[in-house]
Amino acid sequence: MAPIYLNSWRCSATSDPDGQRRSDHGAVPAPGNPFVRNTALVATMVASSFQIFALAVLASRFIEEFNLSRLELGLIGSLNTAVGALSAPFTGRLTDRIGARQSVAITLLVSGAGLAVMALAQSTWVLVASAVILGIPQGSGNPTTNALIAERVPAGARGTVTGIKQSGVQLGIFLAGATIPVMADTIGWRGAMWIYAGVFAGLAVVPYALPATHVEPTGQAAISESGQATTAQMKVIWRIAIYALLMGTAGGAMARFLALFAEEEVGLSNTTAGLIVALSGLVGMAARIIAGRLAETRIAPLRLLAMIAAIGSTVSVLFALTTTVGAWILWPTAALFAIGHGAWNAVAMLAVIVGVPKGAAGRASGIVMLGFLSGLAIGAPVAGLVIDATGSYQPLWIGATVLAIAATAVV
Repeated sequence: MAPIYLNSWRCSATSDPDGQRRSDHGAVPAPGNPFVRNTALVATMVASSFQIFALAVLASRFIEEFNLSRLELGLIGSLNTAVGALSAPFTGRLTDRIGARQSVAITLLVSGAGLAVMALAQSTWVLVASAVILGIPQGSGNPTTNALIAERVPAGARGTVTGIKQSGVQLGIFLAGATIPVMADTIGWRGAMWIYAGVFAGLAVVPYALPATHVEPTGQAAISESGQATTAQMKVIWRIAIYALLMGTAGGAMARFLALFAEEEVGLSNTTAGLIVALSGLVGMAARIIAGRLAETRIAPLRLLAMIAAIGSTVSVLFALTTTVGAWILWPTAALFAIGHGAWNAVAMLAVIVGVPKGAAGRASGIVMLGFLSGLAIGAPVAGLVIDATGSYQPLWIGATVLAIAATAVV
């Protein structure tokens, strides 16, 4: 199997003398049907982050119905990601302990339950409660799916599968932007949340269509298979986490207020703004799949992360020019946003999957998610506060440019 280089960090797939891949529990994994596996992966990523996208496309409705300021709306979304950031290291360790298949099912069930609570919201406090509940799958989504890939996908195919898995987030953006405004006009936004809650909870049965792996070894065999990452490997993981913090802060703030910017400052309708968000999700799906494949076969992951962040630094400049150039520029810029602030996630997750032993994939993913979700939690309320204080979105675009440049320097 070809080794994979993360600049100076060399990661190669491990195998037993007989050439068979081993699971993180020391047994030959039963990978199962690829379609079922990929469905479980994508569904988990859609469900775990769906509230953030719903809040973005329903921003104007929530501001009116719950009498929220932009800062308060940003804080609700940040509460979701803050809970995810704080819980990600724990859920990562839990995934390594109970297994990826069961963790994926739990993540989908909790996502459905959280959206059901959101659908019941008649006050801001219930909306806040749903954000807390949905913060748990927000933090567990990547650790559980990364562990499933590390356990059941052979080296050489992990880049593509990771890209497909990460495209689930972008699929969630597309679904939220394309369907929620229309559903809100017909059955109300609460009805839309009930539908998605039922779908996500129902999908929890999908991972159980995958065969179980063998029983864990005990004694010295268990110790050798425990999957402890080296100090050098963990240094790179923390470096990626810092990158994720910077990109999460910039991209999260921009994504949270993109639809509102299109409505308030550019003058587009809620439905059109939702379609722009949907476009970024659609392009992002392809971008993440391609980026994942490139990171495993063509370009060293850290180098590719730097290239993507450099693209991201130009996106906010283009958004800043919208009021001067015209509304049309939002469409190509939204597509570029999907690349510069979306594709990096697939590369970072692949770096975790191939960069540490399989038994440590959940924990390492939790560390990267701690950085990323902390950035999401910081970016939205700060952006909302600045927009409310200045009456302008221009400071948001300037700040996002600086953060993307800093992320490029980190890697």
